[in-house]
Amino acid sequence: MSAPPKSRKRKRSTHDNPVDLTKMQLARQRLSELQEELRGIEETEVEMAEIMEHVDALQGILGSTKKLKLSCSSVSRSQLTDMGLKRILFVLNDVALDARIAASSIDSKHIDALCLQLTRIHRSTSKRIEAGARMILDAVLLTVADISFDAKEKLHVAIFPQMRIASGDGVLVKNTVNQSEVWLTGNVDYGVFTCKNEANCARILESSLDDLMMYAGNRIMLVEAKRDKEMLIDGLPEATSLAIALSEVTGDNAVRYCLTDGTKWMFLTYTRDAEGNRISYEGPLLTIVQPPVGEGFKKDVRRLVELLCHWLRAGSDIKNDPLCTV
Repeated sequence: MSAPPKSRKRKRSTHDNPVDLTKMQLARQRLSELQEELRGIEETEVEMAEIMEHVDALQGILGSTKKLKLSCSSVSRSQLTDMGLKRILFVLNDVALDARIAASSIDSKHIDALCLQLTRIHRSTSKRIEAGARMILDAVLLTVADISFDAKEKLHVAIFPQMRIASGDGVLVKNTVNQSEVWLTGNVDYGVFTCKNEANCARILESSLDDLMMYAGNRIMLVEAKRDKEMLIDGLPEATSLAIALSEVTGDNAVRYCLTDGTKWMFLTYTRDAEGNRISYEGPLLTIVQPPVGEGFKKDVRRLVELLCHWLRAGSDIKNDPLCTV
């Protein structure tokens, strides 16, 4: 008997399935490191240069496809533009914020305890790695949770460290103008939101993202941490793409989020209207002066906590937010 004919795999186009550009970027990074390690070695220098030329050409081909799969940590500013994102700056209304602080019912014991804890962290912890910044965020967000529970409304707050927003094939983000499609994957350092009641809070802490919105009392606020050796603004594409992905997953048209290295804080809001227009509203940097405890440090911490409490409960329309001027 003659052997059965060998089956041939159908050739595919980059337009058939989403292309995982993150793997391509990681491969190029590893090759660049290898090229640097071998620099000056005559036997390999020419070959490495040719390899990098081919890798650059391949990345250009894959990057031009209309269907991309990306980790949020790999998203660039140009790719956000391809998603149809428009960036708008806003400023904080200092007069309104000061009036809010003056009328606030926040017990000073929470601010004093937080100042003490932040002083201990700054004194003994390196923030050149991301985990150092996260220690500060742990203290700040737990204080916000305590304040919310002690308030008249007694709002329970759920905090999800390393909250997975999209995994596997990712969540589809489509630009209806240029028809480009991006599947985003990634985790955010913290997802924070209030719960409708204590029972719902208990359920939320054991739930996946798919079930969260059933029990959440408001929108999910995202907080993304960065090392203080990095330029904070360089983390904007990742933070904004996480907000976009969360909006697509939950169907919510607005996401409040923050980007911080523990000392510098940026408050932002992402919105998407009925026509699919995407806008990120980006606020100014709020800087916390370094401890030891003093009136300047305590005042900065109080402003930060007040803004976080507001961001956690604020509505979707930043144009009508009394603390913001667009």
